[in-house]
Order: sequence, then C-alpha cells, then structure tokens
Amino acid sequence: MAKTVRKKTATPAVAKPVADPIAPLATPRLFRWRDRRDILHLGIVLACAFALRMVFFYLNQKNNPVFFFPIMDALYHHEWAEKIVAGTARVDEAYFRGPLYPYVLALFYKISGSSVAFAVFMQHLMGTCNAGLIYLLSREYFSPRVALVAGITCALYWTLVYYEGDLLIETMVLPLNALGFLSLAIALRTNSAWRFGLSGLAFGLSAIARPSILIFFPAIPFAIYLHRHSRATRPLPWLRQSAIVLGVIAAVILPVMIRNYVADRSIVPIATSGGVNFYIGNNRLSDGSTAIVPGTRADWWGGYYDAIAIAERDEGRKLKTSEVSNYFFREGLEWINDRPGDAARHFLRKLRFFWAGPERANNKFLYFFWGLAGMRYVPLPGFWLVGPLALCGGVLLWRRRRLLSPLYLFIVTYMVGVVMYFVNARFRLPVVPLLIIFAAYAAVYTVEVTRRKDFRAVRVLVMLGVAAILVNADFLAFQQTRAYSNAFSYSTLGNAYTKMGLTDKALDQYQKAWGLNESAPTPAFEYIARDVTYNMGILLWKKDMYSRAIEALGRVGGTDQYACNALEALGDCYLRKGQIENARIVFEEFRRLAPEDERAHTGMARVYAATGAPEQAESILRTIVDPSRAVYVPAYVALAEVQRTLGKIDEAIVSYTNIAKFSGYERDALVALAELYQQKGDIPSAIATLQTASNYFPPGDPTIRNWLLHLQSQR
Repeated sequence: MAKTVRKKTATPAVAKPVADPIAPLATPRLFRWRDRRDILHLGIVLACAFALRMVFFYLNQKNNPVFFFPIMDALYHHEWAEKIVAGTARVDEAYFRGPLYPYVLALFYKISGSSVAFAVFMQHLMGTCNAGLIYLLSREYFSPRVALVAGITCALYWTLVYYEGDLLIETMVLPLNALGFLSLAIALRTNSAWRFGLSGLAFGLSAIARPSILIFFPAIPFAIYLHRHSRATRPLPWLRQSAIVLGVIAAVILPVMIRNYVADRSIVPIATSGGVNFYIGNNRLSDGSTAIVPGTRADWWGGYYDAIAIAERDEGRKLKTSEVSNYFFREGLEWINDRPGDAARHFLRKLRFFWAGPERANNKFLYFFWGLAGMRYVPLPGFWLVGPLALCGGVLLWRRRRLLSPLYLFIVTYMVGVVMYFVNARFRLPVVPLLIIFAAYAAVYTVEVTRRKDFRAVRVLVMLGVAAILVNADFLAFQQTRAYSNAFSYSTLGNAYTKMGLTDKALDQYQKAWGLNESAPTPAFEYIARDVTYNMGILLWKKDMYSRAIEALGRVGGTDQYACNALEALGDCYLRKGQIENARIVFEEFRRLAPEDERAHTGMARVYAATGAPEQAESILRTIVDPSRAVYVPAYVALAEVQRTLGKIDEAIVSYTNIAKFSGYERDALVALAELYQQKGDIPSAIATLQTASNYFPPGDPTIRNWLLHLQSQR
C-alpha cells in the first residue's frame, strides 16, 4: 500500500509589531549616581538654577528698595522671626499661620544677625535644590530627555525665582513637596517603608509651613492604590503604605495641634487663617483675587485687627482667634448657600484665574518688581508657556494616569483648594513644578512627532494652540489689573523710600501712583487711594509745599489716627498761608473728632493768636504745657510765641530755654532766645546763645557768623 505523503503548507508570516518611536519618552530610565551623563544632567540643572538666582539676588538688592524693607506678608514673617529670636513671640493664642517658615527664618536671623540678604540667599539655595528634585522626580516617570527639559524649565521659571527673593512661605513649601513626591515615587517602586516615611515627613513639614496641602492628604491612599494597581499588586500593601505616609504626617502635625490647644483651648490643627481667607474669596464683593476683607484697611495689621473687630461686633463678645476663623467660615458658607448661582459663577471665574497666563499679585505686583530688578527683558518661561503645555501633556499622558496618579491627584485637589479660597500667583505656585513635568513631556513629544513628520503632530499642535488661547486670552483683560498694580507698586516704593529717609524719592513715587490712577482710573485703586494721598500730603507739608499739601490732605477723610494727623497738617498749612478761617474750621473739626488730642487744642490756640486774641491762646496752651507730664513740644513752642507777642519776655525766655532741650527744636529755640536777649539788651547772653547755636549748624553758616560779628561789634 502506497504511503500517503502530506504536503506541507506554508505558514503565513506574522508581521512583527512596529515599536512606537515616541513611547520611550514616557519610559523612565532611573537616575544612577555612577552614570556620568546623569550627573552631568543634574549638574546642568543645578548650575542653571543657581546662576540665574545669583544674578537676580545681586540685581534685586541693588535696584529694589523694598528688598530690605519687607511689606505685608513678608513683613509679618520678618517681625515674627525677629520676635522668636528675641524670645518675645506670642504663646497665648493659636498660630494664625503655619509656624515652620518663621522658625526657620528665625534660625537664619540667629546665624546672620537678622540679615534679610542672608535669608534670601538661603531661599535661593532652596530654590536651586527644588529644581534638582524636580529633575530627579521626572526621572522616576520619564526619559532622561524629558527630565532634563523639566529640570531646566524649573530652574529658569521666573516666578519661582522671583518669590525666592521675598520672605514668603512658598520658598520652603516647594522643595518639601518635591521631596515628598520623589520619596513617594521611589517608595512605590521599591516598596521601601522608610521612604514612605520620608514622604510623610516632607508632606507633614509642608503642611505646618502652609496648611493648604491638607486637602491633598485624603487623596494619598487613592494615589497609592491606583499606582500600585497599575502594577497588579495585591491590595494589602497599599493600605500599609498609606498608613505609614499618613501616620508620619499626623505625627508631624500633632505637636502643633497640641500647642494650639494649650494656647487657645480649641482644636486648631495648624493655623486659624483659613476662615478669613475663605471669606475673602467667597463674598459678594470678592473679585476672586484681591486678598482684602471688605470693609477693612488694605495694610496687613490694619486688615487683621479690622477683621477681628467685625467678627466681635457681630458676635457681641470677645472672640478667640479660632472663633474669628469659624465666624468667617460661616459667613462665606452663608453667602454660598444664599446665592448659589452667583457662587457657582464666581467659582468658575476663580477657576479661569487659576489657569490664566497672567501672574496675579497678592502683596507686590510681580511684573513691576521683576522689571525693577532689571530682569524685564530676560526671556524666561512662565505660566503663559507652561500652562498650555501642561494641559496638553495631561491629555497625552492620560493613558498612564494610574502610574502618574500622585501627580494628577495633587494638581486636581490643590487646584480645588485654591479655587475654594482666592487665586493669585503665589497660591498657584505649589502646583507649578508638577505642571512643569507634564509640560516638559508635551514639549519633547511635540518636537519629536514634528521632527518625524508623524500624523500625530497635527493633533498635538491643534491641541496646544487651543490650550495656548485658553490660558493666555486673559492677558487681554489684564490691563486694568496692571494699571492698579503699577500704582500700588509706586506706592510701595514710596513707603520704602520714606523708611529710608529719602523723602524726595518717596514723594515722587506717591505722585506717580496718583498720576497713574488719574490717567487710567480703576475701582481697585480705592483700596490704596487714602494711603497715597495721606503720605503724599504729609511729605508735601514737611517740605513746606503748602498749596499742594492742602490739595492732598483734603482728600484723606476718615475718623482714625490718620485723619487726625492729616487734620493737624492741613490746619498748619492753612495757618502758614494766612487762611485763618479755613484753619479754624479744620481745628474745630479736629477737636470734635478727638476732644482729648493736644494737637487740636494747640491748633485752635494758634488760630486765636493769629486772630488777635493771644490771651485766649495763652489760656488754652497753659492747660496743655503741664510740667507734671510729658510735654507736647509744639504746644510749648506756640506758648513761647504767644508770650513773646504779649511782651512777656522773661517768660518767653524760660519757655524757649526749655524748648531748646528737645531734639529737633534746638535751632529755632536758640535763635529765638538770641533775639529775645538782644531785645532786652543782654548782648553777652545773645552772643553766648548764638555760639551754642553754632553747634547745630554746618561750619561757617553765614547767618550765625554775620549775626555774631554784628553783636560783638556792639560790645
């Protein structure tokens, strides 16, 4: 029987899958300390970060007068740190803000003798480290090329550099957050318990620096679960890992909570500022960005005490700081409950601010002071670039969302937390380093697909264009904010120059602020209009520019101490210009406003003296010049002048002799004494008085020299 031979059929060839050339961008190659290229890349990131910061550090000190005169939040931190160093920090109330930063700042002050420059230099070192940490974090998720772009972008991101130049909490929060995420990423990869603990330590310290990160902590177990689930791991480890991270966070926060309870007898996890900040961002007058409680003063301490006064007035009793916070939380929630439609629209407005390209200021207008330092024309990345790229990167990487869940969840939860309150560049800043990682991936991806002429290039370029329009369209509506912010910045410079004793420069800055508002008026200028006019008016008064001082001081208004100061100066201006009736009206208003204020009564006495009633003026002034208590020197001067007018030469001599003992009054008092001695014919005493007066004049003063020669010729 013939053997059947089976004919072999050819097996069809199976085409091998073609590897996606873009995939390696999202494939991490772990950083190795023994790899020269890795060390080189890290060195490039650190060198770029440090070099830029040192340039800004030098220029900021040289060109920015506010550098050594902190304002608003920075001043609050500065004063708190100085009190810690001096041992006078308050211990009888809960912390209003997270305490970590002021205590670290106090350490810098202790080392350097309260040097602001040293503290800022240390902050720039922190910023340099932050850039390095972001590079290392990027290596845990992406290729070395993506990580290098992320690290360099973080090193050169201009608002990060800018905020390191001020005494603000964000400088400390950013590297702590970066360390927390880097430790968490390594721990998830290696299942290392101590690295989970290190992550919890970093996040806990970040919380006691700025409690805003608390909103992310409930999401940590979900981030760990999603990340571990992406590797098909049993569910038990993620519970243990979450417990380690959250347990260490709780251990870090607990001492602060205990301290607050001991001080305030209330449960305050970290700080009591949350309620006020929530109300600032959720009331009918909120613009979603400006950090002022309606009805309070625009300066830091004025706003702080006014907010407490409002809460205590409405509650009808003295409140602890925690109770003030609770009051404002209730007020904000009540507005949301009563006006849900308005609240929803307001929330969307703040969400738009969060993703908008312009950097909205809180204490100082960033663009103004960045330019003042000489950095205006240095082309550096900002949110205008990172924002669109990060949105694009978030979409491109969505398929890897489980692996990247810690980053995604932090950005989303922190964004919600900021939008719940109010939005500005500082409060948005903590998410920027993570957005930079997504942006770096999108940038490298876009370059790669475009270079390869991949069809995906069209899709990503369209997506990037749409994102750029959404983020940067807000610049068109930012001009009014810019006008007000520039005016506020000129006012800030005026305040700094005033503290430095440079009155001419200070006056010039106040006049620029007022002039800018007149050319481009904004409703927001009302927050600072009174301070500008007051400061401008006082400086004009001191420079004997009475007509212009009257114009400015007449706009001050109010019923507080500033109003009293303005009325004193205004009345004096009218007297010196001979407008006696106007002076009388001003000082009568002053007496009505502050019946016990010696300045008001002294002013009225001067009015009586100017209207031919020196006896009535003397009667008023004698009730003020009381040897049994501290003397109001201008009243003493007015009394001496009245005595001189009444021909009471000996009494006037006694008064001027006493006036000459007060610093700042020596010259005029001694000159008046010399005139009185000469009037009495007591030439030796007049000569001796002028010789004493010569000690208060520059050498060779012609007035003293000629007068002395004239008197000596009469002897």
